Parts: sequence; C-alpha cells; structure tokens
Amino acid sequence: MNDLELYNEIGKNIKKRRKSLNITQEKLAEITNYSLSFIANIESRTYQSFSISALNNIATALETNITNLLPNDTLYLTKSRKIKCPYCRYEALIPKEINKLLTYIEDLTKGEIKLTCPDCQKKFPLKKS
Repeated sequence: MNDLELYNEIGKNIKKRRKSLNITQEKLAEITNYSLSFIANIESRTYQSFSISALNNIATALETNITNLLPNDTLYLTKSRKIKCPYCRYEALIPKEINKLLTYIEDLTKGEIKLTCPDCQKKFPLKKS
C-alpha cells in the first residue's frame, strides 16, 4: 500500500467512526483544535499527511484508539484489480473477468472468500477496498 492509499484508508475510517458517533466535521475540528479544512482534507481523497500525534488526537476525540483507524491487515482486492498479501507483500494484477467472478463468489459466500498467497502460502480472507 502506498502512502496515498494509506492516508485515504485512514481518512475513510475516521469519517466512518465520526459519522457513527453523529459528530460533524466542524465538531471534530473544534474538539481536536484542528482546522475544519484539515479534518475535511483527511476525510476526502485529497492527499493530506498528518502526524501520529494528530491521528492519536483524532482517535481520542472519536473515543477509539489509533489501531481502529488503521487499514485492516487482510488480503484485499484493490480498485486497480491487484491482490496484495500483507505478510510477504506479494502483489499481482488480476484480469477483469476474474475480478467479476470473485465479486460473484463473494456475494454467494457472504464475503467468506479465502485466498492462498502464491509466495508465502498463507491463507487470508479477501477484502475489497
């Protein structure tokens, strides 16, 4: 996962947590003493870097911890049709047709797909991002 993907995933998790608590971006900015534009940029697909300290302040304001805001460490299918292994960092492009088939199988199995990494041979649940 590159930096942009990492920041975007964290931003999505922050937004999801904030909305689950019925907190507005304005209120989160007020609680954390950050600007509204800083919070909005973190939650958008705009590249907004931030420190671990800022992430910790946001997590505290959202009554959670940093680890709950980080991306899930499972094998996942990206929008660019890549499969990535979080353990050995194996990465491969998959054809569009296979992506459609995986989506269909995921629907049938209610998301219980497990794939085996061809490099490290470990099994992981598939997670679509």
